[in-house]
Parts: sequence; structure tokens; C-alpha cells
Amino acid sequence: YNKEDIQEWAERALKLSGKEELAYAVELKYDGVAISITYENGKLVKAITRGDGTVGENVTANVKTIKSIPLQLRGDYPSQLEIRGEIFLPHSSFEKLNKQRAEAGEPLYANPRNTASGTLKSQDSSVAASRGLDCFLYYLVLEERSFGGHYESLEKAGEWGFKVPKSESNYVRKCSSIPEIMEFIGYWDKERSSLPFEIDGIVIKVDLFQYQDELGMTAKSPRWAIAYKFKAAQVSTILHEITYQVGRTGAITPVANLEPVQLAGTTVKRASLHNADQIEKLDIRINDTVFVEKGGEIIPKIIAVDLAKRPANSEPTEYATNCPE
Repeated sequence: YNKEDIQEWAERALKLSGKEELAYAVELKYDGVAISITYENGKLVKAITRGDGTVGENVTANVKTIKSIPLQLRGDYPSQLEIRGEIFLPHSSFEKLNKQRAEAGEPLYANPRNTASGTLKSQDSSVAASRGLDCFLYYLVLEERSFGGHYESLEKAGEWGFKVPKSESNYVRKCSSIPEIMEFIGYWDKERSSLPFEIDGIVIKVDLFQYQDELGMTAKSPRWAIAYKFKAAQVSTILHEITYQVGRTGAITPVANLEPVQLAGTTVKRASLHNADQIEKLDIRINDTVFVEKGGEIIPKIIAVDLAKRPANSEPTEYATNCPE
């Protein structure tokens, strides 16, 4: 979560490897669904979600509908390979889907990640095909490696037809020092709202496979990689009114109508209040100054109230007792 964590991890990696310096591959941490895809003789034969880390779901039929995932490889690919990556729903596809649901009077999907997950598990491949899922593949699993490191393996996977993170888009970078890594992190912490998809951090890997093998694994994770997680974007604003939204099923959701404020690249006017319990727990009231967070949610949520700014004549919120429709 901070520079010190990265520094400690890098120093530990240097000490364990016995080297004075290491090269690192630094790339975006996509906020989607982890996938593992197997190819035999260049042909896609199986796609499995990561699931709980031990057992995943076979989603081969749905993955075959994703345009950015090749059904047949090209070039000098090996006869057997597994590649891992992340399937996600781009902002444009998510917004289009929610617009269609709003017009049909259906409840909106909460965030792109959960929607991508639900879409992948759909029993109907035509649903997956229609939603505009996308994918970045970034980790090759091979019995024999013909290249020295992770960065080089990405370039090779790109030659075989995979959509991989590329240095020209600044989605991946080879770094040789902690200041270089932190510069990459700092850049994307500011610029992530300009991306056409969600990311929630940066992944740093020791680049050369030789040193990855030497560093090995702990019980839970590789010693040669670490993830830096961004803090969820947050702002404060004034809550003017609480209204109630009735979904297609009759479920009622309270909605906070806010003083418009910029958050993570968009203007926010509304935030979800979830239910009566949430309003009571946070003691949310009309005219309160509230803290709003957008952490992968398309509809931001109120996470706290600034009690120091509460008006003297403030009254507790009385939740609706009758259906507003």
C-alpha cells in the first residue's frame, strides 16, 4: 500500500537472490476475472476461471466469443501452452449495458468486475458474445521456456496473436530501480481514470525467470512478485435529498442526491445508500457533508459523515414507510 512496502519487498528479493540489482517488469493490475486458457497445437481447447484458487469453472464456450482472445495461434508457438490473464468489461460496454437495463426498467449492474464474472458464467454463449468482454493475457505457463524473462515472454505471446500489455501504451514497463517503479505507480494513480477499463493497482515482478525460480513461493504467493493496491477515490460533498428507487422486482433502494462533485474522472450527483440499516448505522442525514467513495462501483457509495460540519438543526432520517410508487 506504500513505497516502504515495495522497498522492503525489493530488498528481500535482492538478499534472497544474492544480487546487487534486479530488473523488474511492472504492469497494470486489471480489475476483472482471472482466467487460464489452454492451447494445443495452437488451438484454444479449454478456459477455466481461477475460482477459489483450487477449483475454477469451465467457461470455454463463453471465452471463445471474446474477440480479443485468439481461437488459433500464429507463428512459432509451442504445441502445448497455458496462458493466464484477466477478462474484464470495458467502461463503454458496461455503460451501454446499464443504459439498456435502465430503458427496460431493470436494476442497474453495480460494477464492471461483477458483471464480467456473471457474464462469463452465463449458460447462454450469445449473452457473453453480445456484451463486449475484453481481455489482457500476461502470464505464460510453459514446460520449456525459450526466453529469459517475463517482459520478453509478453513480446513473444504478442507475436503468437495474444492481446498482451504493451510498453508503447505504457501498460507495462521494464524498471531497474525502486524510483522507476514508484514513478510508474504515481503516473497511473493519477491517470487511471483515463483508461477505458478498471484497474485497482500495479503488479511488480522480478523479470528474469532464473531469479523467479530461485526466489520461489511462500505458502500463499510468489516471493518474486508483489501487488501495489490503489486507494479508492474519495471526495466530500453535501447530501441535499434522499429519494427512493423502485426496481423491477419491487425492491426499494434509497439514493443520496448530492451537490455535484468530481470523482475519479466523472461528475457524481447520486450515491447508493443501500438500505435503511446503512442509513442508521452511519447516521446519514439531509444537509450532511458526506464522504463519497468510488472503488470499482459505477454508483458511488457514502462511506462516512463529517460530523464536525453537521448543521445545528439536523434531524435524524426517517426511512420511507410506504412504497413511493
